[in-house]
Amino acid sequence: MRLGVIADDFTGATDIAGFLVGNGMRTIMFNGVPNQEHELDADALVVSMKIRSCPVPEAVDKALEALEFLQAAKCDRFYFKYCSTFDSTHEGNIGPIADALMARLNTSMTLICPALPVNGRTVYKGYLFVNDQLLSESSMRHHPITPMRDAKLCRLMEGQFKGSSTHIHYEDMAKGPQHIRQCIETARAANANYLIVDVLEEAQLDAIAEATGDFPLVTGGSGLAIGMAHLHNRKLGRQDTPAAGFLPRRQPAVVIAGSCSQRTNEQVALYRTIAPSRYIEEAQCLENPQYAQELADWVLENNNGPYAPMVYATKTPQELEKSKQTYGDAEVSARIEQVIGTMTSLVATRGIKNYLIAGGETSGVVATVLGLSSYLIGIQIDPGVSWIRSLDGEMQLVYKSGNFGTIDFFKKAQELYDGQS
Repeated sequence: MRLGVIADDFTGATDIAGFLVGNGMRTIMFNGVPNQEHELDADALVVSMKIRSCPVPEAVDKALEALEFLQAAKCDRFYFKYCSTFDSTHEGNIGPIADALMARLNTSMTLICPALPVNGRTVYKGYLFVNDQLLSESSMRHHPITPMRDAKLCRLMEGQFKGSSTHIHYEDMAKGPQHIRQCIETARAANANYLIVDVLEEAQLDAIAEATGDFPLVTGGSGLAIGMAHLHNRKLGRQDTPAAGFLPRRQPAVVIAGSCSQRTNEQVALYRTIAPSRYIEEAQCLENPQYAQELADWVLENNNGPYAPMVYATKTPQELEKSKQTYGDAEVSARIEQVIGTMTSLVATRGIKNYLIAGGETSGVVATVLGLSSYLIGIQIDPGVSWIRSLDGEMQLVYKSGNFGTIDFFKKAQELYDGQS
């Protein structure tokens, strides 16, 4: 098997790539569909696409473009990776992309498995939980782009998926892969298209990976990658030994936090106590054409300490609401992204080589500005977050999903330089 993964954002791509590498699969990650040929000595190829919240037709077209590349690269199984909190609106984009991939691969059934137990994302009775809270009662209900106000997966799928869904409950999942396979055949006979599965522990990820080993397409969060890697290694008779491609080295660095998730707020608050930190001011973004240059100069002036300087646009839910009241319909988020992009370009030309980014949208901006096309996957910092390096060896990066990582994440990531911890 060569596994081809289509991830719907940059942090999601590094998330799943890290789990594949951490469980023994040699993996190369691409920032979008590459426009040049590469030597592809790998068990898995991951294509990161910025398709989580763009218009549905654009998302579908880009996903199919990624699929064509992966097929040409001799991948024979495919994985559509989305967030473990099922980030989407009523219209998509998860459903339309999944349906388009199923149609192109000529398959009538796929798996819906957002669970990632190691990070507290579980599914029980078809309800998605974040730690001990229903998704709809977690901080995700305040997400500025895709507020999640329901936790029942079959209801979240209504309106964006074309076919019918069925559900394998925990009691059946716990009976192992052979029983799960019987449930799958029953669902197939009833013409079900989407198979929702309960997952509370990693054991169910291994079981569902084995039971769906002949599915040309699976979909889910990154947790299923753990089970698929274990299955792949068993078939090859090898251990689940991590296959990290490099150790990060100390270089001039910057931390850029754009996510407004609860966890990133906590991480930013702690990191501010140990490293130079500067808030990205909305009014300056909107009114000061030299603001990106000022931020870039500040980053370079503060790059002599033990920890990298941080610029951040992170806000609490209360601060987000105040911002909306102050600026109304002004394109504040887009302008902040533009300033971050310009600042990144400026510091890159002046020697900054290491980038620690929090937030999927922010990661996408930085990756695009730096123009990096492909990456090696390094050591894992926390579950779902790894160091990555451009194939030319110059840039080292961390693309962190807003909700992932321990509170001391930014500090911990830098303490892994040269393999030290």
